[in-house]
Amino acid sequence: MGTRPVADSQPQCTMSIKLGIWCDYGITLEPSEGIGVFVANLVQGLIEQPTIERVVLVAKEGQEQLLEPLKQLNPDIVQIVGNTKPPFYLRKPWKYLRQAERRTLEQTGKSLRDSGLKGMLYRWLSHRIERSKSGWINQVDLWLLPYVGLDQEFTKPTVVIVHDLVTYHFSDGSSEEKLGAFKRLVNQVTSRARIVACMSDFILENDLHGTLGLSRNKTCMVRPAVPRDFARCAEQSVSIPEQIPTKRYLLYPAAFRSYKNHALLLSALAVLNRDRKDPYHLVFTGITNTPENLQKLINDLNIEPWVHVLGKVPRSELQALYRQAFATAVPSLYEQGSFPLMEALSFGCPILCSDIPSLREQLSAMNDEDLFFDPHCSDSFVQAVDKLQANRDARLADQLAGFERMKQRTWSDAAKQWCEVFRQALDQTDG
Repeated sequence: MGTRPVADSQPQCTMSIKLGIWCDYGITLEPSEGIGVFVANLVQGLIEQPTIERVVLVAKEGQEQLLEPLKQLNPDIVQIVGNTKPPFYLRKPWKYLRQAERRTLEQTGKSLRDSGLKGMLYRWLSHRIERSKSGWINQVDLWLLPYVGLDQEFTKPTVVIVHDLVTYHFSDGSSEEKLGAFKRLVNQVTSRARIVACMSDFILENDLHGTLGLSRNKTCMVRPAVPRDFARCAEQSVSIPEQIPTKRYLLYPAAFRSYKNHALLLSALAVLNRDRKDPYHLVFTGITNTPENLQKLINDLNIEPWVHVLGKVPRSELQALYRQAFATAVPSLYEQGSFPLMEALSFGCPILCSDIPSLREQLSAMNDEDLFFDPHCSDSFVQAVDKLQANRDARLADQLAGFERMKQRTWSDAAKQWCEVFRQALDQTDG
């Protein structure tokens, strides 16, 4: 049958679907961050589809309010439930046995459930834990799992999204044991899913077919759309910190991870500002503090006055940072795509982008070849900045024209194709 060409097919889904979307991963996927941006935009598209009867969003218990804006889009369709956390005396041994089962399956191909006292205890614990969810977990036709790292059993079919397997390629110092446990979980979740989906041809070939070795009749790719405008504030009501010079800084809104490649920008900044009277600055936002190795690099390069690490900022401040930046730069070494690139363009900020296959794919509508730079070469980035400086207004106009072409695909278009994926999953049998 081959890989389902969902992205190019004409959706034909006609059945009514009660869909669950799992948003509890220890923390709730917020509509304004990371994978939560994808979920929020997809929900907006899904509620416009006549085949969607209900969308049940699962939040971490006590964090249901984070998903309330999505419920308000259509309270008749969208429902929010809190995922009750089992008591510690049940959760701890159950988690241990779950991990043991994955190791047993990997080594022998047999389930721990079938092995004596351990299997009996495992079945009993699973029953006790799942009983608290029985009122809602089986009340949908199918579960969409927006992230693969979920340790949860389902009796209903699942569709799981693998955004990328960057953890496999850049472990960020994870122990061999921790990485091994994650890989076993990924194998379990993808093997049990009816369909494993992604949103990039590169990720489909490199991660789903290559790294995971999934068969083509179990995988599909659905392209995302440009995120709908997030709530905008009055531009004049929010200002950027006074030590950051307007239009003279490069913005990178990303958590500190090795594959995010902040070091490239730091090294390039030292070159950019050599003998320059009007220096460039770097502004980093994100959810983690500056790692030791990056702080050491900042000190060694003597660029501390020009580097501003703001941490997590409100959306209103992020909007102001986009508007006042010289450019938004994304030097990532590996990922499915970059929402910050699209957010930047939506606020009229030019972009500079890592020349990697997935981001080339995302920005295929652009005519500006000079926006790409080699993420392994600081001189390449310096050249990209100098070229942008030489003709910023014209380059921005070209990028915004490409962005308008990108926006021709909507989340309603994407949602129609996701409905086709759901139909295909429901049409399959577990055999």
